[in-house]
Amino acid sequence: MGSYSDEQISYLFQSVPKYAYIKMDITNKIKSGELAVGDKIETESSLCSSYGCSRLTVRKALEDLLHEGFIYKVQGLGSFVKERIPQKQNLEGINSCTALIKAQNKIPTKKIITSTLSEGSEEIRRKLRLNPGDPLFFYSRIYYADGLPVIYGCSYYNAQHIPGIEKIDFSDISIVAVLKERYGLELKCSNRELKAVLSDPHASLLLGTPENYPLLQVTDLKTAMIQNSEIPIEYYTFQYVTDRIRYSPEIT
Repeated sequence: MGSYSDEQISYLFQSVPKYAYIKMDITNKIKSGELAVGDKIETESSLCSSYGCSRLTVRKALEDLLHEGFIYKVQGLGSFVKERIPQKQNLEGINSCTALIKAQNKIPTKKIITSTLSEGSEEIRRKLRLNPGDPLFFYSRIYYADGLPVIYGCSYYNAQHIPGIEKIDFSDISIVAVLKERYGLELKCSNRELKAVLSDPHASLLLGTPENYPLLQVTDLKTAMIQNSEIPIEYYTFQYVTDRIRYSPEIT
């Protein structure tokens, strides 16, 4: 999945609001079993001391946890861990990570980690049918929902069909839209695979989870028709924190 400097990781986490970090930390404790159903959450005062923040910040985190069904409140006694019942959502027609996040009534944001030409591994180059010397573009990013990191995506592109792609700033635009509008490429999935994996130390840092945390990993090779030939253009790996966001098989 690549490796990044301490500076890059630090920059990544600067974008996470403090209330979101508190929410994420408490959620991780609940999912790991450190906080069991019925356990009492620390008082607001104690949380302020633990996280070095104001009561307003703590209350925002607790309000979100309450709204999402992780905790419940008892007047005069405090907040407690709630037994969660999965909610059904209609994700029909979702075709991007940003749309997926919006469909779940969350605010999507994105942080680009890497956007550069790269050598890539022998396996990646073989999947994209690249010859020695053919350019390869590496693009990795984190998607956030309401400030929480929910999806880690890494994509490798056959750059000989998308010259100049490394010069484009994708902070506020979709690479899918650029491929379609600028390069005239309509990508389609050809070999999608889903499997459960445990987060490695690097993914855990980026996604804000404990190490060996269960993730849903989706990989695929996308192709496009170029001069009447089906050419592999993108090979990607996405890792989803499924207790924060639901995956839709409609994403292309």
